[in-house]
Amino acid sequence: MYGERDLKNPAIIVDTNHSNSNKQFKQQIRIAKEVLHSRKLDSDIRRMVKGLMIESYIEEGNQKIGEGVYGRSITDPCLGWKDSEELIYHIAETA
Repeated sequence: MYGERDLKNPAIIVDTNHSNSNKQFKQQIRIAKEVLHSRKLDSDIRRMVKGLMIESYIEEGNQKIGEGVYGRSITDPCLGWKDSEELIYHIAETA
C-alpha cells in the first residue's frame, strides 16, 4: 500500500505493547525480537521499519495512583529496567 502512494520516505514504528501484546507487557520482548527477525528476512520490512515503541519504566508492571511505588507506571504495565536494558542491548547487536 505504501508503494502505491509513492511516498517519499515511508516509515513504520511498531508498537510492541497494547493490542500487539494483548496488553501482556512481557510479550514486548518477543514482539521486538520477531520484528528484528522479520527485518533480516525481508528488504521491504528492513527499509520501512524505522523503530519500535516499547513501554518501559524503572520497575515492571503498573500500579494504581497512590500506591506509592517509586518508578512504577500509573498507566499501562511496562517492562522494568532489567528487561529493558537486556532488550536494548539485543536490539543494538541485532539491528
